[in-house]
Amino acid sequence: MSYDGSPRLGLAPLNRVLCPALHLNPPNNPLHLFDSAVNHFTSIPWCAELLQSGPYAASRLSVHNDSIAASKGKGSARPPAISFIPQSSNPASERHDQFVGATLAKAPRALRHALYLFRPDDAEHLRDPCRPIARVAALFSIGEGLCGYEGVLHGGMAATMMDETLGSINELNKALAKADTLYDASSVTAALNITFRRPIPVQGEVCVTAWVEGIRGRKTNMKCELTGPDGEVLALATSIWVALKSKI
Repeated sequence: MSYDGSPRLGLAPLNRVLCPALHLNPPNNPLHLFDSAVNHFTSIPWCAELLQSGPYAASRLSVHNDSIAASKGKGSARPPAISFIPQSSNPASERHDQFVGATLAKAPRALRHALYLFRPDDAEHLRDPCRPIARVAALFSIGEGLCGYEGVLHGGMAATMMDETLGSINELNKALAKADTLYDASSVTAALNITFRRPIPVQGEVCVTAWVEGIRGRKTNMKCELTGPDGEVLALATSIWVALKSKI
Protein backbone atom coordinates (compact mmCIF):
# COMPACT_ATOMS: atom_id res chain seq x y z
CA MET A 1 0.00 0.00 0.00
CA SER A 2 1.41 3.37 -0.99
CA TYR A 3 1.58 6.22 1.50
CA ASP A 4 0.31 9.61 0.36
CA GLY A 5 1.37 11.70 3.35
CA SER A 6 -2.17 12.30 4.62
CA PRO A 7 -2.43 12.71 8.41
CA ARG A 8 -3.44 9.76 10.59
CA LEU A 9 -4.85 9.53 14.09
CA GLY A 10 -2.25 10.33 16.73
CA LEU A 11 0.24 12.00 14.38
CA ALA A 12 -0.33 15.59 15.47
CA PRO A 13 3.02 17.41 15.88
CA LEU A 14 4.33 17.64 19.43
CA ASN A 15 7.14 19.69 20.89
CA ARG A 16 8.87 17.66 23.58
CA VAL A 17 12.54 18.53 23.04
CA LEU A 18 14.23 18.97 26.40
CA CYS A 19 17.32 21.19 26.21
CA PRO A 20 18.26 23.14 29.36
CA ALA A 21 21.04 25.02 27.54
CA LEU A 22 18.46 26.58 25.20
CA HIS A 23 15.72 26.90 27.83
CA LEU A 24 13.57 24.31 26.09
CA ASN A 25 11.65 22.76 28.96
CA PRO A 26 8.34 21.13 28.02
CA PRO A 27 5.93 20.38 30.87
CA ASN A 28 6.01 17.18 32.92
CA ASN A 29 9.59 16.15 32.22
CA PRO A 30 10.66 13.02 34.16
CA LEU A 31 12.77 13.94 37.15
CA HIS A 32 16.52 13.74 36.43
CA LEU A 33 15.97 12.52 32.84
CA PHE A 34 18.50 14.93 31.34
CA ASP A 35 20.99 14.99 34.22
CA SER A 36 21.21 11.21 34.53
CA ALA A 37 21.99 10.85 30.82
CA VAL A 38 24.65 13.57 30.92
CA ASN A 39 26.24 12.09 34.05
CA HIS A 40 26.37 8.64 32.50
CA PHE A 41 27.95 9.62 29.20
CA THR A 42 30.42 12.11 30.68
CA SER A 43 31.78 9.23 32.80
CA ILE A 44 32.85 7.42 29.60
CA PRO A 45 35.95 9.08 28.06
CA TRP A 46 35.09 8.83 24.35
CA CYS A 47 31.49 9.96 24.98
CA ALA A 48 32.68 12.83 27.14
CA GLU A 49 35.00 13.92 24.35
CA LEU A 50 32.05 14.11 21.99
CA LEU A 51 29.93 16.07 24.47
CA GLN A 52 32.79 18.47 25.17
CA SER A 53 33.55 19.04 21.47
CA GLY A 54 36.88 17.25 21.57
CA PRO A 55 38.63 15.69 18.53
CA TYR A 56 36.08 12.85 18.34
CA ALA A 57 33.33 15.43 17.86
CA ALA A 58 35.00 16.70 14.70
CA SER A 59 34.16 13.48 12.88
CA ARG A 60 30.67 13.07 14.36
CA LEU A 61 29.42 16.67 14.26
CA SER A 62 31.35 18.22 11.36
CA VAL A 63 29.44 19.80 8.51
CA HIS A 64 30.23 20.33 4.85
CA ASN A 65 31.22 23.96 5.35
CA ASP A 66 33.81 23.33 8.07
CA SER A 67 36.62 23.65 5.54
CA ILE A 68 35.12 26.88 4.23
CA ALA A 69 34.89 28.32 7.74
CA ALA A 70 38.47 27.31 8.47
CA SER A 71 39.68 28.95 5.29
CA LYS A 72 38.07 32.18 6.46
CA GLY A 73 39.73 31.93 9.85
CA LYS A 74 36.49 31.04 11.65
CA GLY A 75 37.22 27.41 12.47
CA SER A 76 38.16 28.11 16.09
CA ALA A 77 35.04 30.21 16.69
CA ARG A 78 32.56 27.39 16.14
CA PRO A 79 30.31 26.99 19.22
CA PRO A 80 30.44 23.85 21.39
CA ALA A 81 28.01 20.96 21.10
CA ILE A 82 24.58 21.32 22.69
CA SER A 83 22.90 18.29 24.28
CA PHE A 84 19.17 17.55 24.28
CA ILE A 85 16.59 14.86 24.91
CA PRO A 86 14.18 14.21 22.00
CA GLN A 87 10.46 13.54 22.07
CA SER A 88 10.89 9.76 21.85
CA SER A 89 12.69 9.70 25.22
CA ASN A 90 10.37 12.27 26.80
CA PRO A 91 6.79 11.11 26.15
CA ALA A 92 3.98 13.61 26.52
CA SER A 93 1.72 10.96 28.04
CA GLU A 94 1.17 7.21 28.29
CA ARG A 95 -0.37 7.39 24.80
CA HIS A 96 2.74 8.84 23.12
CA ASP A 97 6.23 7.52 22.33
CA GLN A 98 5.87 4.48 24.55
CA PHE A 99 8.15 2.11 22.65
CA VAL A 100 11.38 4.04 23.27
CA GLY A 101 10.33 6.32 26.12
CA ALA A 102 8.75 3.62 28.30
CA THR A 103 9.03 0.03 27.04
CA LEU A 104 12.75 0.23 26.23
CA ALA A 105 13.81 2.95 28.66
CA LYS A 106 12.22 1.39 31.73
CA ALA A 107 13.49 -2.13 31.17
CA PRO A 108 16.67 -2.42 33.30
CA ARG A 109 18.58 -4.47 30.69
CA ALA A 110 17.45 -2.56 27.59
CA LEU A 111 18.04 1.09 26.63
CA ARG A 112 19.88 2.38 29.67
CA HIS A 113 20.50 5.96 28.54
CA ALA A 114 20.14 8.13 25.42
CA LEU A 115 21.45 11.64 24.81
CA TYR A 116 21.39 13.65 21.58
CA LEU A 117 23.54 16.59 20.55
CA PHE A 118 24.23 19.02 17.74
CA ARG A 119 26.75 21.74 17.06
CA PRO A 120 25.82 25.11 15.55
CA ASP A 121 27.98 26.24 12.64
CA ASP A 122 28.64 29.63 14.20
CA ALA A 123 27.33 32.07 16.80
CA GLU A 124 24.43 33.20 14.59
CA HIS A 125 23.23 29.78 13.53
CA LEU A 126 20.72 29.27 16.36
CA ARG A 127 19.20 32.74 15.93
CA ASP A 128 18.83 32.58 12.15
CA PRO A 129 15.39 31.09 11.32
CA CYS A 130 16.45 30.40 7.74
CA ARG A 131 19.36 28.12 8.66
CA PRO A 132 18.13 24.77 10.00
CA ILE A 133 20.24 22.26 11.87
CA ALA A 134 21.34 19.60 9.38
CA ARG A 135 23.27 17.14 11.56
CA VAL A 136 22.59 15.42 14.88
CA ALA A 137 24.51 12.77 16.83
CA ALA A 138 23.04 10.50 19.49
CA LEU A 139 24.69 8.43 22.20
CA PHE A 140 22.98 5.21 23.29
CA SER A 141 23.86 2.95 26.19
CA ILE A 142 22.58 -0.52 25.32
CA GLY A 143 22.10 -3.44 27.69
CA GLU A 144 22.24 -7.18 27.10
CA GLY A 145 18.46 -7.34 27.05
CA LEU A 146 18.62 -5.99 23.49
CA CYS A 147 20.69 -8.84 22.04
CA GLY A 148 19.71 -11.25 19.31
CA TYR A 149 22.69 -13.56 19.09
CA GLU A 150 24.68 -13.71 22.30
CA GLY A 151 26.41 -10.39 22.90
CA VAL A 152 25.17 -8.90 19.62
CA LEU A 153 22.57 -6.15 19.30
CA HIS A 154 19.36 -7.18 17.57
CA GLY A 155 19.17 -5.63 14.10
CA GLY A 156 15.70 -4.26 14.80
CA MET A 157 17.07 -2.27 17.73
CA ALA A 158 19.84 -0.87 15.56
CA ALA A 159 17.16 0.23 13.08
CA THR A 160 15.21 1.85 15.91
CA MET A 161 18.17 3.89 17.11
CA MET A 162 18.98 5.03 13.59
CA ASP A 163 15.35 5.89 12.86
CA GLU A 164 15.00 7.90 16.07
CA THR A 165 18.20 9.85 15.40
CA LEU A 166 17.09 10.67 11.86
CA GLY A 167 13.71 11.85 13.09
CA SER A 168 15.24 14.08 15.75
CA ILE A 169 16.59 16.48 13.11
CA ASN A 170 13.21 17.79 11.96
CA GLU A 171 11.95 17.65 15.53
CA LEU A 172 14.84 19.82 16.71
CA ASN A 173 14.31 22.35 13.93
CA LYS A 174 10.66 22.64 14.91
CA ALA A 175 11.65 23.30 18.52
CA LEU A 176 14.10 25.97 17.33
CA ALA A 177 11.34 27.65 15.26
CA LYS A 178 13.19 27.31 11.99
CA ALA A 179 11.28 28.97 9.15
CA ASP A 180 10.08 26.20 6.87
CA THR A 181 6.60 24.72 6.55
CA LEU A 182 8.33 21.33 6.67
CA TYR A 183 8.89 21.82 10.40
CA ASP A 184 5.31 22.87 11.11
CA ALA A 185 4.04 19.36 10.41
CA SER A 186 4.89 15.93 11.74
CA SER A 187 7.31 13.96 9.59
CA VAL A 188 7.31 10.17 9.35
CA THR A 189 9.65 7.54 7.95
CA ALA A 190 8.79 6.64 4.36
CA ALA A 191 11.88 4.50 3.73
CA LEU A 192 14.81 3.22 5.77
CA ASN A 193 17.48 1.09 4.11
CA ILE A 194 20.22 -0.29 6.35
CA THR A 195 23.54 -1.95 5.59
CA PHE A 196 25.15 -3.82 8.49
CA ARG A 197 28.94 -3.93 8.31
CA ARG A 198 29.91 -5.46 11.65
CA PRO A 199 28.13 -7.07 14.62
CA ILE A 200 27.11 -4.39 17.12
CA PRO A 201 28.01 -5.40 20.69
CA VAL A 202 25.66 -4.90 23.62
CA GLN A 203 26.67 -3.94 27.14
CA GLY A 204 28.22 -0.70 25.98
CA GLU A 205 27.76 2.59 24.19
CA VAL A 206 27.40 3.50 20.52
CA CYS A 207 27.02 6.71 18.55
CA VAL A 208 24.53 7.30 15.74
CA THR A 209 25.11 10.30 13.49
CA ALA A 210 22.38 11.49 11.11
CA TRP A 211 22.44 14.26 8.54
CA VAL A 212 20.30 15.81 5.82
CA GLU A 213 21.30 15.14 2.23
CA GLY A 214 18.56 17.22 0.60
CA ILE A 215 14.98 18.45 0.82
CA ARG A 216 12.47 18.35 -2.00
CA GLY A 217 8.96 19.50 -1.22
CA ARG A 218 7.65 17.46 1.69
CA LYS A 219 10.42 14.86 1.39
CA THR A 220 13.69 14.95 3.30
CA ASN A 221 16.52 12.67 2.13
CA MET A 222 18.84 11.67 4.96
CA LYS A 223 21.72 9.38 5.82
CA CYS A 224 23.13 8.07 9.06
CA GLU A 225 25.80 5.80 10.44
CA LEU A 226 26.22 3.85 13.66
CA THR A 227 29.73 3.74 15.11
CA GLY A 228 31.46 2.16 18.08
CA PRO A 229 33.87 3.68 20.63
CA ASP A 230 36.78 3.58 18.19
CA GLY A 231 34.82 5.30 15.42
CA GLU A 232 34.47 2.17 13.29
CA VAL A 233 31.27 2.25 11.21
CA LEU A 234 29.12 -0.72 12.20
CA ALA A 235 26.00 0.14 10.18
CA LEU A 236 24.89 2.66 7.53
CA ALA A 237 21.46 3.80 6.45
CA THR A 238 19.71 5.96 3.89
CA SER A 239 16.25 7.26 4.63
CA ILE A 240 13.37 9.30 3.26
CA TRP A 241 11.07 11.24 5.57
CA VAL A 242 7.74 12.75 4.53
CA ALA A 243 6.01 15.72 6.17
CA LEU A 244 2.33 15.01 6.65
CA LYS A 245 -0.24 17.05 4.78
CA SER A 246 -2.44 19.38 6.80
CA LYS A 247 -6.03 18.36 7.34
CA ILE A 248 -8.54 20.24 5.20
